[in-house]
Amino acid sequence: MLFLYSLSILLLSLFVTAAPISESPRRHSAQSTTFEPLRWLTRFGANIPADSTVDLQWEGGSGQGVDVYYIPQWPEQTDYFPVEIIAGTTANHFTWHTPKKDAYPKGTTFILGINDAVTSLSSEWYDITGMLHFGNH
Repeated sequence: MLFLYSLSILLLSLFVTAAPISESPRRHSAQSTTFEPLRWLTRFGANIPADSTVDLQWEGGSGQGVDVYYIPQWPEQTDYFPVEIIAGTTANHFTWHTPKKDAYPKGTTFILGINDAVTSLSSEWYDITGMLHFGNH
């Protein structure tokens, strides 16, 4: 029995070491690049009003572009997906026209996020808000 256990460990280690390692696709690597952390300047309050304009502002980043998005969440939802507001902008502000009130169920919250085109292992390349109520609460 000990022999079979030892043999299985040996075979498993051979398969693991022989397995090819593929790199996941990345936009850019920032391991040798330093930049100011990307941070929201907009003070959102407790909610995102429906069918209105919100001036989004941020600072920092690599200067190579940012993606701005929100993640809607509502009761009993099982899958969460980001919704793009603007992608690849090199500006540090954007005027967002928020969705209409009937676009999402009652009780929906949003998390707003911003990602830099240059990613790294640190948290300097993104910023997110807490959960913000959607609509006029």
